[in-house]
Amino acid sequence: MGCMKSGPVLSRKDVKYHEPEFWKFGEEGNKYFRHATGQIYAVSKDLATYISINQPILHKYANEDVSLGSWLIGLEVEHIDERSMCCGTPPDCEWKAQAGNICVASFDWSCSGICKSVEKIKYVHSKCGEGDGAVWSALL
Repeated sequence: MGCMKSGPVLSRKDVKYHEPEFWKFGEEGNKYFRHATGQIYAVSKDLATYISINQPILHKYANEDVSLGSWLIGLEVEHIDERSMCCGTPPDCEWKAQAGNICVASFDWSCSGICKSVEKIKYVHSKCGEGDGAVWSALL
C-alpha cells in the first residue's frame, strides 16, 4: 500500500535518483514498473517475512522503492494506491485537510521528504495534520 507511481528511469549520472542499471529497463525514456513511492508505504506481515527470508537473493536497485517494487512483480500481491499517502506539504495537504481528506504523510517532491524538516515539521503538522493532540501529546 502506498502512493503508487511509475516514473521515468533516470539514466543520466548527474541527476538525483540516477539508476546505474537503467539498461535493464529497456530503451532510454522507459518508465519503471508500478511501485509505491519511497516516502511512505506499508507491506503485510507475510510480505515482510518473505523479504526478510529472501533478502540475500533479492536484487537491490539504486532506489529502495524501486527495489521493493521489483520484488513484488512475480508475487500474487495486491497493490493498493492509497492517495492519502500522496500529499505534498502546504498548501497541498492543507487543501486536502480542509476537504476532510487527512494525509497520512506529507512530503516535498523536490527533496523527497520535508525540506528543512526540523524547522518545518510542526508547521506542516499544524496545517495538514489531525490536530495537536495526535502527535505532540502522544504517550509512548
